[in-house]
Amino acid sequence: MARLAVLDDVLFPVVERPVFTVLAVDKEERRVPVPGKKAIVNVSSGVVLGVVSRTYRLVSNREALDWAFQCCRTVFPETQPCEWMVDATDAPSTGSYCAIDLSHNSAALDFSFVPAHQRPEAFGPYIRVTNSYNGLRALRFDIGYHRKVCKNGLILPQSIVRFQFAHVRREIQETIKFEVARERLTQAREAFQSSLGTLRDFPMDCEESIPLLKAVLGIHAPNPIIPKSPAEADWNALNLHIGQVATRYFDELGGNAYSAFNAITDFASHPPDNRLVRRDRHGFQTRVGRWVAEFSQAAPCTGFNLKKYIQNLDLSPPVYHSPS
Repeated sequence: MARLAVLDDVLFPVVERPVFTVLAVDKEERRVPVPGKKAIVNVSSGVVLGVVSRTYRLVSNREALDWAFQCCRTVFPETQPCEWMVDATDAPSTGSYCAIDLSHNSAALDFSFVPAHQRPEAFGPYIRVTNSYNGLRALRFDIGYHRKVCKNGLILPQSIVRFQFAHVRREIQETIKFEVARERLTQAREAFQSSLGTLRDFPMDCEESIPLLKAVLGIHAPNPIIPKSPAEADWNALNLHIGQVATRYFDELGGNAYSAFNAITDFASHPPDNRLVRRDRHGFQTRVGRWVAEFSQAAPCTGFNLKKYIQNLDLSPPVYHSPS
């Protein structure tokens, strides 16, 4: 299904409207208000984006974007507002939710992974704001890293920005205050840099990377696969795409897990249009962030077996506990 990838396409005006139902009373139809409910409507198209409770706090995508710029300045106080720019936008065609990425437009926050005698690999941070109009996603701000040359990236598995609220008025006021775990931010950067080294040092061939990519991203074959069915055609097309992505990076970067990492982040950052691809970019990149942290701890262990590791890989998100 086509997605919205242009910022202006998600900055449409929205309004709240009451919800009514039609009842037949004495052979006549009457409009009756639905108590405790309201609709969020796209003013430009007239489409209802969601039906939510009366306590729902509407945050427009434009308002969320303004807060995202504020978040960037809070997380990285050494930067200037004009140095941040919208780098990517992703939303379903309905516009019911969206994710907007802001990246720093200079090299001041970048770091290089590959040693100087080789081609430098610059990585930089970005901040993603996620907002929804149907109440299914909290307003949240995440930090990720991407390879600057291609923008393939991941979302860090731990929360650095302490701001994630459900859309209710008691939690989201007219202004917000971000709390940043700066020590954790430093640790996350160092851990990610160390993980890249582990990936570079771990030998792997292209064929081994394909089942790893599927396991990391949770991609499974349809069951059963009916010969000559649309599902079989989708599965064949998906396998062809995965093979082409993996081959490209192994040809470019050599036989190691770092090549697999780049193939995985490429797929996660640019999911193909295929009915068997059931996660969005944020969901995929979040899984990659958890995998990199997990793999960098498991791979150096004595007796590590890649095939068994792939078979047992579980990237279920950790249980969230509210801070006391």
